[in-house]
Amino acid sequence: MEKGRIHVYVGPTCQADDILQRFPEVVVHPPVSHGSFFSSEIESGDVAVVVDGFYHHRLGARHKEYLYALDRGVTVIGTASIGALRALELSAYGMAGFGVVHQLYRAGVFDGDDAVAVAHEEDAPYSSLSVPLVNLYTAAQAARAAGVLEAGDIDDVVSALRSEYYPTRTHARVAHILRRVGRPAMAEWYERQVGGDPYVFDQKREDCLGAIDAARHLVAAGAVGQVTGADGADWKTLFLRTWSNHFVGMTGSPPLAHRLAYQQIFNPGYARVWGRYLDETYRGHQQGTAGGNACDLADAVSRRIGAERFPFSTTRRKADWLYDFICPVPDLSDPREVELLLSAEESTDADSVARHLRQTREFTDQVHDPTSGKTSDVLPEEAGKILLCRIWGMPSDELSRECRRRGIPNIKAAVRILQPFIVGAVKERAHLRAEAV
Repeated sequence: MEKGRIHVYVGPTCQADDILQRFPEVVVHPPVSHGSFFSSEIESGDVAVVVDGFYHHRLGARHKEYLYALDRGVTVIGTASIGALRALELSAYGMAGFGVVHQLYRAGVFDGDDAVAVAHEEDAPYSSLSVPLVNLYTAAQAARAAGVLEAGDIDDVVSALRSEYYPTRTHARVAHILRRVGRPAMAEWYERQVGGDPYVFDQKREDCLGAIDAARHLVAAGAVGQVTGADGADWKTLFLRTWSNHFVGMTGSPPLAHRLAYQQIFNPGYARVWGRYLDETYRGHQQGTAGGNACDLADAVSRRIGAERFPFSTTRRKADWLYDFICPVPDLSDPREVELLLSAEESTDADSVARHLRQTREFTDQVHDPTSGKTSDVLPEEAGKILLCRIWGMPSDELSRECRRRGIPNIKAAVRILQPFIVGAVKERAHLRAEAV
């Protein structure tokens, strides 16, 4: 059986070249950010070593994204920097912590992101431009061991260094602060030590390299991650599903989300596909299982809302009631659900999707003003609604129900997923019907 891989999410704490020189088998990623753990590149049996994370220039990874990785069988280790803090916060749910920095957080010596934060270059190799407080704590401890600082003075020194805003806490600024608070001997000693070895007090870097070594042992032992201490219903929220779908949906060529949107908008019979998806998903059918559960879709919905029986109308078809009532968000990371959702996709549809996307992209490149820094929809919502009426061949007062019959929650969402195809639809006129009354 093939062993898992080690993925390291790192930036300013340790250079990628230094890591690969010692651990050539690892996969080095940029600092962790929103969406990192939704990648299909990480799989069950892999180990993710989280060192650094973005937080100023882009969205950081949410806590439930870490749980998402654990739930996929990925062992997640946090160390050295933001990873050490997240490991402390998520230790009850299966994330492991490693290293001295993590222990400092556990002991309550530090309790916030500011202790590990540094200013750094925005692009790789993300070189540090300032000194993290946890490394200065290591320096203070070393100064005490060298007889340069008294044990009782460590807290005062660290407090003085903490008061400096982290992006301006450079080595030169550290020496200046030490002199300003009456510690000239330590300032001179600090400058000599750092001048001789820039990594001499770099606890974060040491923890990072140690965590990767520990990850090697976990991979060799066949470790598989899991969420502990949490009921899945408590953390697998709609937000998490939406985040997952956003990143998973952008995979493939053409992207999966656009392939699905094309079917929802342009397949005349997609209501039948969506109905089959609801039936299979809500009754819990498994692929290849004959008959499924004894209950029907109405029973499943009734249990969901706590009613004895879903109140179907005697004057309206059963399916219409269901379409009006329920429009769940599919799970695009589930191959079975994707198979159901794209069951009516024809061999030529992917080419049509790619062509429409290209046509819209070429159009927007022509009309977009790069100096504005903004992008806009091809058509406003009202014009999009008119186009939907043409595509579906119906009056506007039936659009809402037709959206739900196709698995689209509302008209606004339908116009949004139509946007990438508008230019192609108008240009080719292949999907436009006679004007609806």
